[in-house]
Amino acid sequence: MTTAYNRMRSRGVSLIEAMVALAVMAFGMLTVVGVQSTLRLNGDIAKQRSEATRIASRQMERQRVFTGVNVAAGTFAYDNIIDTTPETVTGVTSNTTFTVQRDVVDTDDPPTKALRMTVRWTDRTGQPQQVMLSSMLSSAVPALSGTLAIRPGTAPAGPVRRPYRRHQSIPVQARDFGSSSAFVPPFRPWVVIVFNNITGVVTGVCNLNYDTSNDTITPSEIAACSNNTAGQLLSGFVRFNRSTGSGPLTAADVENPQGPALNLRMQIALTSTGHPIGSFCIDDANSASIGGLVLATYYCVVYSNSAALWSGTTTVEPRSSGGDNWLIGDDPAGNDPDRFRVCRYTKASSDSQSVPNQDHPRDYSDVAGNLTNQNFVVIAARKSCPTDGPANPSAGDFVNSNTLQHQPAPS
Repeated sequence: MTTAYNRMRSRGVSLIEAMVALAVMAFGMLTVVGVQSTLRLNGDIAKQRSEATRIASRQMERQRVFTGVNVAAGTFAYDNIIDTTPETVTGVTSNTTFTVQRDVVDTDDPPTKALRMTVRWTDRTGQPQQVMLSSMLSSAVPALSGTLAIRPGTAPAGPVRRPYRRHQSIPVQARDFGSSSAFVPPFRPWVVIVFNNITGVVTGVCNLNYDTSNDTITPSEIAACSNNTAGQLLSGFVRFNRSTGSGPLTAADVENPQGPALNLRMQIALTSTGHPIGSFCIDDANSASIGGLVLATYYCVVYSNSAALWSGTTTVEPRSSGGDNWLIGDDPAGNDPDRFRVCRYTKASSDSQSVPNQDHPRDYSDVAGNLTNQNFVVIAARKSCPTDGPANPSAGDFVNSNTLQHQPAPS
């Protein structure tokens, strides 16, 4: 009995049991290896998908930086955004090669482009993968893209037409005829200024023998005069702060002054030569309108010389109407309530500082294109033109309302 019992206790592991145990361990190790392989593949695909998304996003943003609508030499335009064939791109942080394809669908009303960017690649197992991004682009000139929020149609406080495929310096009220636009200035309903939609330059000035408007003007009405000249536009506003209080004016006082407007005329004194006619200006501040007007809008056309450049100075000229007989001049004692000072909005800190023409210097020099937002503010002669610094949105200051005295010319 004792011998048999000891024989049973000393029994070892049989070969079959060992093989079964090894088989179980082998299957377990294969499972672990399979999980690791799957994790590696998924990590690889995730890395590639992240890279593909970055490439698609970068390609999409490149299409958003167009500087104009129509194709022009040396520019990337809205019209350049078209379908492309697949283009090979090597990934920066992944181990594969990507192909990028751009698909564009154009719509006419409103004029937009539906843009789809597709990035494709093959993963390590040979399976095809892809990432697709979609967006919409409007045909508005980037500088005027904010006006897309304004409803179309007649709007008393805003433009009656959206800018779309035109140069940003063309008045947004102008009627678009495709390659050109016709603009009827305020209070001159028989005058029509014609612009080239791509360059913005003035190509014609029409004097009709009847009244028309920006809503009703037709191509046939300007057919005979749409290419009768060449010129450049100068436009802006004249605002008014007529406060005569004892305190000095601040930048906030002239940021959006509420008038009322005074009767005026804009003048351009050209110092350049060779202009066939010179210039003319039109504004909406006259005896018939200033009753409810808080600011004046002006448009001037300078007829081009052979170099298509002009130099000169703009001035505000008082005009009397009704009881408003106002003058421009100094009045440090504040004895004359009808005497005013003209300040120009500018980024310059002094008249001696040289700034580009678009930043409204005292004297324009070699102006080569249209100038917009050349704005002034009229204040009481006893006041001084307020100064301001660069805008600081974090402090709630969104506008640089810096001004310098323009009239009378400082001694």
